[in-house]
Amino acid sequence: MCLQMYDSLVQVFAITAFFDLFINLAPPPLGATLLRKYFRNHTPLAAALIAGFVGALTYALLTFFDVERPSYYAVATVFMVSALVGFPMQWSGFFPILNRYYYEIMPRYQSFLADGLSGVMVATVYWSIRNRFHHSLLLFWVVSLSIFFRFHDTFYP
Repeated sequence: MCLQMYDSLVQVFAITAFFDLFINLAPPPLGATLLRKYFRNHTPLAAALIAGFVGALTYALLTFFDVERPSYYAVATVFMVSALVGFPMQWSGFFPILNRYYYEIMPRYQSFLADGLSGVMVATVYWSIRNRFHHSLLLFWVVSLSIFFRFHDTFYP
């Protein structure tokens, strides 16, 4: 059990870091436009490492819930925990550059949605890697992408 948790932590770390590296290096509209100033203050590797550690910490919190297999409950829980992790990140003072160029720029509901959807995206890749992909998970991708494209101008003006 412990070895599987370490394996999962490393996988979630890598997936989250890869997503961060992708939005850092990809040109708009694929890459993040609001985070450009944040990325200018970090090397791509530093930003990816920070994101990876936060993703692994979030996974550690999610181990208290039954989210190893995709389900409506798992997606809702991953969304909520991922979104709520943003509050201590903002208030802790450990991430002053992220706070200045992300949390202070966006209204809190937008960063809440972005953090939650990021968690769902990482979880979907994680579940796919772990060979636990269900057809019902396709619904979550459709919903997530629909929300993203609906609020695309809000997230990336």
